[in-house]
Amino acid sequence: MIRSSRRNILKSMAAGSLVLTASRFPVRAAPAGADLQGLRGKIDHIVVIYQENRSFDHYFGAYQNPNGAKVDNLLDVRGNLSSRFAGLQTNPAGVPYSTLPAPIDIPGFQHALLPNQPFHLAPYISAAENVPWDPSHHFFRMFAQINGGRMDRFVALALQKKLPPHHAFTEANRTETIFAESKPSGAVLGYYTRADIPNYHRLADEYVLFDHFFQAMSGGSTGNALYLVAGRSAVSTKVPQNQMGDMAKAVFDKPYDDKGILINDLPPVNGPTEISTAHLKLAPAPYEQAYPNIGERLDAAGLTWAWYNESWNAVKSWALKTAFGPGDGSAVIDTIDMYVPHHNPFQYYPSWAANVKAGHMRDSEDFFADVKAGKLPSVSFLKATGVHDEHPADSAPQWGEAWVMRILKALGESRLWERTAVVITYDEGGGFWDHVAPPRPDAYGCGTRIPALLISPYARRGYVDHKVADTTSILAMIEARFGLEPLQARDANAYALLDGLDFSQRPRMANFD
Repeated sequence: MIRSSRRNILKSMAAGSLVLTASRFPVRAAPAGADLQGLRGKIDHIVVIYQENRSFDHYFGAYQNPNGAKVDNLLDVRGNLSSRFAGLQTNPAGVPYSTLPAPIDIPGFQHALLPNQPFHLAPYISAAENVPWDPSHHFFRMFAQINGGRMDRFVALALQKKLPPHHAFTEANRTETIFAESKPSGAVLGYYTRADIPNYHRLADEYVLFDHFFQAMSGGSTGNALYLVAGRSAVSTKVPQNQMGDMAKAVFDKPYDDKGILINDLPPVNGPTEISTAHLKLAPAPYEQAYPNIGERLDAAGLTWAWYNESWNAVKSWALKTAFGPGDGSAVIDTIDMYVPHHNPFQYYPSWAANVKAGHMRDSEDFFADVKAGKLPSVSFLKATGVHDEHPADSAPQWGEAWVMRILKALGESRLWERTAVVITYDEGGGFWDHVAPPRPDAYGCGTRIPALLISPYARRGYVDHKVADTTSILAMIEARFGLEPLQARDANAYALLDGLDFSQRPRMANFD
């Protein structure tokens, strides 16, 4: 998601996804027998911690595995920054920058002169510091940043100026328009080290790190959140023509593509939601989202699940209202400081009210109480808000890291630990550069490579999983564990994240100190 400050109203954000009309998909080839048997016999709880807006190289570009395992990051065989990235970033005309454009609005960069290559970010923006910057990562813009796999336009397209009239772009020379309407920023090439985010690097030392895990589709928060629970994005059959975009309009993303698929952020109509009448009128209607999601699959199978959202208790009184209700019936809240509606994918579905009434929407503090009581659901999703989600302009990396570690420590001290697997990942790369070209399973993805970790008492210590995975791999793991049919083609074909688990070993004690 893109926010210049926590009180800003939603901007259009990239979040595309694939629409498929079939109701059934072939069940994927089952994981290896021992893996599947172990998963079903020894794991009762899958916990998904879903953070915000960081790329793999941004967090693990300088990571060194203590076991000597190879990691596809920025380091050469000697552990130094590889020279192959020098001079990679170009301006919109394809000319390499001699030095990186400095974001003068960020105090730490005001006197910086950096060569055109990745650099250690902490001297300019500490991992404990929140600054008001938020790189651009709309749907078509991210594809333009990736630039056919060359990964060389992240600096040039890092920020977006105020949008001109639609016709001004369609009638202009594309390169000239990109120059005029994009603001370059070298800050997106910055990376953090073990000293900056020590807990995340230590988790990689002890458990499983995925170095080819991608956001499911290009762009931002909403579509990727929908992919997390449904393997696709939302649809609208009532989109005005001037709100549809295509690749020719890469600089100025519209909310939908030319098929009516939601590709950039819009708030949900179901409450609690945000104050933006224009955006709410464009939002996808819940009744049109007639395809299944993982919550419905779990319900049908008689399995328990919950979406634990930080600060849910503060906003849940709006949860059974809609944005267009009269007076006190309105679902609109006046701030997104404590709750970000378009980060909760279940709010976009017609089953929302039923999910609220059934107790599937809970506060993150309820998660800690449930863990202490030893009664965790089969599947748990955890979502931080604002200050803890690691989203630039709202949160600092260390703030979110501390929140994640609190969750892990609670699990590690619980009797549930021995039968739990935890996936930690991010909704999208947030406009931060990564050097690995994403796969293209369809017209909507994948987007940037993102951090992902698998924490379990059965995890191989310090294992680096090189298999290609994406957000829908989490669905694949859930479906494999509980014997559920795939929701869409993407999760049907996704890697289920099991290679890093060894169910023949004795369950390891938690190590989160």
